[in-house]
Amino acid sequence: SSVGSDTAVTGITTHIDEISIWETMAEIASRCLQPPVIGAVLGLIVASTRLRGIFVDLVNRADAAPLEWMFDGLYSVGQSAVPINMLILGCNLSASTLSKKSAPNPNLLSNKTMAAIVIGKMVLMPVLGILSCWILSLWWKIPDEIDEPFWLVCMIVFLTPTANNVMVMVELSGSGSKEGIARSIGWQYAVAPVILSLSVTA
Repeated sequence: SSVGSDTAVTGITTHIDEISIWETMAEIASRCLQPPVIGAVLGLIVASTRLRGIFVDLVNRADAAPLEWMFDGLYSVGQSAVPINMLILGCNLSASTLSKKSAPNPNLLSNKTMAAIVIGKMVLMPVLGILSCWILSLWWKIPDEIDEPFWLVCMIVFLTPTANNVMVMVELSGSGSKEGIARSIGWQYAVAPVILSLSVTA
């Protein structure tokens, strides 16, 4: 009977482990697959296949695609994304200021940590990015037709502050660290006019 009870306990433990693994995977998926990520993946799928011809007239550019009206509507709605992201960032910045006055918030990082994040993102990342692209260009001859877009994409990825979409994803994930992320992005935007001008010039 002890062997049977041990087997039953082992089976229950295995079942609980399987449930916890699936719950963990579902939690990871729910946090990673936020609407901006899903939209970007769907956009890549449509843009890299023949499906794009349904939404955009690729031949004559005469707005004659079957679903061009839907594309135009989505494009108009998409133009409001940046102002909405800025509103979310501003709301979380004001919430971080209010929570700091009322009681210390454990999710807010210290000013030294914020300064280190800004230096890492706005100074060290551009240096590492430019060096890595330069080293890559020594071994790989960049074709002339993609030379300018190559460096433009590298500059956008390495030189610019953290995107506001991160703030939206943190907001949607329900994480308690949204005020800290908002302050980090706000600091990057505050120093961007000076540091970004210097790094782009370099």
